Amino acid sequence: MTKRHLALAMLASALWGMSYPLIYLALRLFSINNLIALSYLFSVALLLIILPFYGYDGESIIKGLLLSPINYVIIYLYTELSGGAGGLTALVSSSYIVPLIALDYVTNRSINTRYIISAITLLGALYLLFQGYGDSIYGALLLMVMNLIYTISLVRIGDVDIINFVLGQSLGTLMISYLVMRSLSASTLALNYLYYPLILALVGNVIPYALYAESIKRIGPVETSLTSSIETVSSLVASLPIQQLPSNPVAWILLAISILSLNIELRKGGLGYRWGLMDYHGFIRIGKEFVASNNEARNYVISINLRSVFVIGRRKII
Repeated sequence: MTKRHLALAMLASALWGMSYPLIYLALRLFSINNLIALSYLFSVALLLIILPFYGYDGESIIKGLLLSPINYVIIYLYTELSGGAGGLTALVSSSYIVPLIALDYVTNRSINTRYIISAITLLGALYLLFQGYGDSIYGALLLMVMNLIYTISLVRIGDVDIINFVLGQSLGTLMISYLVMRSLSASTLALNYLYYPLILALVGNVIPYALYAESIKRIGPVETSLTSSIETVSSLVASLPIQQLPSNPVAWILLAISILSLNIELRKGGLGYRWGLMDYHGFIRIGKEFVASNNEARNYVISINLRSVFVIGRRKII
C-alpha cells in the first residue's frame, strides 16, 4: 500500500511538471489572473459533473475553501515566475523540505536515511542545474514559506474526502482570482485558446491535487514532497520543444539518486542497503504485459537519459 501511494505521489509530481510548459505558452495569450480564473473555472465545472455520482461532503468542501487563499498565492507566484526564475528561487523555494524533515524527526524521534539522501541530492541537483542567483530572496522565501504552510495544513486538516476537498479549494481559488481580476481591469480573454486552461485544469489542478492530498494522508508530507524530483524530470522533458539549459552531468546524477533513494529499503538486522524499483502489485504495461511476482528476485537495469530545459515546478521552482 505504501509503495502504491508513493507511485501516486510521483504521478502527481509528473503531471505538475508537464503543466509548466503549458503555462509558459498560455501566458502569451492570457493574463495571469485570467489564466488562473479560467483553469479553476474548468476545474470546478469538471468536479461538479463528477460529484453527483460520487457524493457531496460539506465539511471537506469547507476545509478546501479555508486553504484556497494559500493555494491562490502559490498558484499566482508559480504562474508569474513560469520560465523566468533564477537559481536562487529554485533552491530556496524547494528548501521547505528541510523543515519538514526536522518536524518528522521531532515527531518520530528518528532520522530517516532515505529522506536525508533524497533531500540533499535534490537540493544539490537544483543548485548545479540552474545559474543566475541574482533574483529576489524575498520572493524565494515567500514561496518556501507558503509551500511549507500549505503542506503542513494538509496534514493538520485531518481526514477529508479528497474530491470534495479539491472542489472547495478550486472554488475558493476561482473566487479570489475573479475578484482580483475585476479589481485589476483584466484584459480581453483569448477565447479561441480555451484549451490551455482546460488542459491545465486537469493536469495542473484536479488530478495532481487529488493524488497529492491522498498521498500526504497515506505516506506523509516528507516522502510526498520529495517526489518533486520526478516533477523536475517531467518538466524538463516536456519543455524540450521550448527551450534548453546547459547540461551538468553531476546534477543529473544527483537528481537520479534523489529519485532512486525514495525506493531504498534498509535491511533489518543486516548490513548495507537493498536497491530496487518499487514492487508494485499488478501489471506494468509498455506495449505488452509483463507479470511481476513479489516473491521472485529480479534484477533491474535503469537507464536514464536526461536533457536540460528551464521551467518552473509546482511544489518548487526548478
